[in-house]
Amino acid sequence: MKTDFFFQINNRLHYGIGKSRELNTLIEADGWKNIALLVDEGVAKHSAYYLEIKKIIEGAAESVTEIQLRGSEEPSYDYLDNVADQARAINQVDAVIAIGGGSALDIAKAVAGLITNPGPGLKYRGFDQLTVPAVPSVCIPTTAGTGSEVTINAVFTDKSEMKKLGINGRYLNATYAVLDALWLESCPHDVAVSAGMDAMVHTLESFMTGNANPMTRASNREAFVTLYKNLPALINAPKDLDAKQAILMGAYLAAAGLFNSGSGISGALSYPLGVHYKVPHGIGGGIFIASVIEYNVQKGWFEYAELLDLIEPHTDWTAEQKSKRFAEVIRELSNTMGVPKTLCQWGVTAENVEAVAELMVPLQGAFNQNPIEFIAETDALEMLRHHVA
Repeated sequence: MKTDFFFQINNRLHYGIGKSRELNTLIEADGWKNIALLVDEGVAKHSAYYLEIKKIIEGAAESVTEIQLRGSEEPSYDYLDNVADQARAINQVDAVIAIGGGSALDIAKAVAGLITNPGPGLKYRGFDQLTVPAVPSVCIPTTAGTGSEVTINAVFTDKSEMKKLGINGRYLNATYAVLDALWLESCPHDVAVSAGMDAMVHTLESFMTGNANPMTRASNREAFVTLYKNLPALINAPKDLDAKQAILMGAYLAAAGLFNSGSGISGALSYPLGVHYKVPHGIGGGIFIASVIEYNVQKGWFEYAELLDLIEPHTDWTAEQKSKRFAEVIRELSNTMGVPKTLCQWGVTAENVEAVAELMVPLQGAFNQNPIEFIAETDALEMLRHHVA
């Protein structure tokens, strides 16, 4: 764990069930007159809560222009440019308010930056390529998982290269995050599970990365306990708003840790699988996370003992015993959440697994963040083979 580090969270959090009803106070306090309201089309069409909150926003601002975002696929740079052009056409946008899942929030943060920075989104691929501060933005997640509302990252697919590449860094943070479980009431079950597992993967990968530091570990610990205790409610008590509110906090803390320390094997493996095989990102990471933990423990990394002690203390066990048990705990959680054990339903099979493994070779930089050496050409292939049988 690093003792020489930098840590940042650069947004203001409004947290609580029904907190979105106070958006008028926020808008009036900051003097926003013209607002671009970006909303997932499914939320706009099917959420009664959205209609209520939209009226509150319209009552507080002079002009509100709604832009509905398609939610059927993860966004490309081409689609980002389409939305950015719509927002640029609005006269003097004071703020962007976004309501939707992680992809919608990514689009909104990038659009806020593209309003003040000319040209296509692909021009700003990488880190700190935006040169002018973005207009203020409010991110309101309708799923609990990605943590986009707190990160300085936005992920898009470059269709020409068939790769996910982000716009990241300064000016990519939301000015405000509003965490309100009432939005999760309309979230489809499979989306909720995928998002929840995404949050769990975030906090576990942040905990194990070589760039972890005392601040990220503190965030990871709280996120892990919160998510571990509350994620099963998505299966066992899907109407439990308190559990959903807690999961929102867990996802926020997990993402805060992740973007300050970096990700790891599970997240890296899931990106090309999402682009080429349409594996949902949270499910992709959830399929691999227990296997990654087992891999690290087999190679002698036993720091998972610290996390097991938070939920299942065994004072007379060694760190190795605790870490092995922790791998079992995470696999049990994945089973409870209904995470598939294989990739077969998305067309990844024993017959094409070597071709799939070739997609992982450019990800060696991400694999290098794992505390134990993991080689794309050999270890990634072996791990994939475990999940195609």
